[in-house]
Amino acid sequence: MTAIQTPEGADLSPLDIGRPVEWMLNPVTRELVGVTYSFALSGERRSVWYTANKRKPKACLTVTSLLELQALRPQPVICAEEMDGNG
Repeated sequence: MTAIQTPEGADLSPLDIGRPVEWMLNPVTRELVGVTYSFALSGERRSVWYTANKRKPKACLTVTSLLELQALRPQPVICAEEMDGNG
C-alpha cells in the first residue's frame, strides 16, 4: 500500500457536507424551487433556491419527508389556450 503525501499547508479538517432536510415546491406546478440543507458539523441550515433570480419565491409548499412529497401528486393545469379550443 502506498502512503499518500499531503501537500504542505493543506487543510485536513473534515468536510461539512449538507444533508437535504426540506424541499420547497411551487404550490401550483409542484416543481422544485428550493432545498434546505442541514450541516452536521456546524449545525447550520442553508436554503438554496432554484428560481430564476435565486431568491425565495412569494409562495411555496414545504415538504420535510419523501412520504409527504409522494402524497402531493401534481394536479393537471388547464391553460387558457386549451380551454378555448385553440391549443
